Amino acid sequence: MEDFKLKHLPLVVDGAYRSLVSERELLLMANLSDPIGDQFQMSPFINESAHILEALGVITRYMVSSLPVVSADGLYQGLLTRERFVDALSELCCAEVGGTILVLEIKQQDYSLAEIARIVESNNAHVLTLFSTCDNSTGRMLITLKVDLEDASPVIRSFERFNYDVASLFMKRGVIDDILRQRMDEVLFYMNM
Repeated sequence: MEDFKLKHLPLVVDGAYRSLVSERELLLMANLSDPIGDQFQMSPFINESAHILEALGVITRYMVSSLPVVSADGLYQGLLTRERFVDALSELCCAEVGGTILVLEIKQQDYSLAEIARIVESNNAHVLTLFSTCDNSTGRMLITLKVDLEDASPVIRSFERFNYDVASLFMKRGVIDDILRQRMDEVLFYMNM
């Protein structure tokens, strides 16, 4: 386990997945003469056809460092490590693709994926990824979306025109930076008078 930097390894008997064994449980084993499979009952896994978000749920629920992948007939297929999981999640989120990340804050009842997509696409851009989280205490949603424009200033202006609250944005220098820089220069000019 230490060689692979894993805290959990699958127990496989004749190619069939039995359980997930933790390093801690192995160190605390009371009776070393009993078969390992009889002492461990935790058996989280995902099917080989499962989506990566299902794996996220299982990894989070069981707090494991690796997750066995099992075929429909219970045969062990492989191991999803946290590192591989992060790689897959990065690919799913288009993390390596250039673009701008916008965070919109709206009321839950005002959420419309179709309208958000229409606003983005009306500016010759495309939604690469979109995630939503709800804050039940305020009744508002945070919509995080990534668009395929390095300078998403037109998209931002469109959202503001349609009364969307752009809570934050992450983009390279663009038109907004130029406007802010120009305004700052004007303020400094008047301060020097």
